[in-house]
Amino acid sequence: MSNQANPIMETGPMTGYPFFTSSGWQSKSEQSFQQPQEQEEIACPVSLYQAAMLSRNPARVHDLAGMLSEQCFDVMMMRRWEPRLTSALTTGLIIADMTECASPEAFHEERSLLLLDGISIPVMYLVGEALMNRASGSMLDEELMVWPARSPQSLMYQIRRSIRVHASSSPMMSEEAGNRSIYKDLFIDRDKMTVMRGSTTVHLTKTEYSLLILLLDSEGAVRTREDLMSRIWDTDFVGGSNVVDVHIKSLRKKLGDHAGAPRYIATVRGVGYRLAD
Repeated sequence: MSNQANPIMETGPMTGYPFFTSSGWQSKSEQSFQQPQEQEEIACPVSLYQAAMLSRNPARVHDLAGMLSEQCFDVMMMRRWEPRLTSALTTGLIIADMTECASPEAFHEERSLLLLDGISIPVMYLVGEALMNRASGSMLDEELMVWPARSPQSLMYQIRRSIRVHASSSPMMSEEAGNRSIYKDLFIDRDKMTVMRGSTTVHLTKTEYSLLILLLDSEGAVRTREDLMSRIWDTDFVGGSNVVDVHIKSLRKKLGDHAGAPRYIATVRGVGYRLAD
């Protein structure tokens, strides 16, 4: 099979390449993927990240493309990496499909066909569970994730974490994405201190906004009421921790969240709060 660049569609967010949105695959070509089943569309006022997906059998990663699109990624699909796209992926990563590789040797051979050395963009490799258990040598230095994923939430966390880690060491990426955050369908512009839920602006007080940012930056870790009191109100007065509950209740109401079935903020009884799964 030829390993030459062979885009599977004709158009996309970057000329000549396909892309996947929450509405499905976008292309002028009649030869495209089967449209995914219709889902409730999440409005994306901004696209925070891009993902270039490399696969010689794109159908294998079709579901992942849909997941990324639902999280407001701009997704491109191609059979081999095109170096000229490096400057375009300023806030993203490359995801390379290695799921057909049965051994570390096959992994390295496939990698040489899909990618070039010296790429400055973070690369994640999709591997089967059997190969993950056999990973050895230089494979252990790579960012690997099992596909199909057992936990889509964990997979998305790993993808975002890889982008954030790379951004912290890349001035260009830090400038582009460092002051914007996305969590589910919430979009936070830290420069403007604005929050959007889908395409709707959520009007928060300074305290509510600060609480949301603290929880976001904790990335799922529990923040105690006392810690939140100390960080927001600069006090260690334990008796006033119910003030946190009052503001969290108000924040939840504005986000359309519910304590009994949390979408954004989960309560850890007797301790504090964290981001919901």
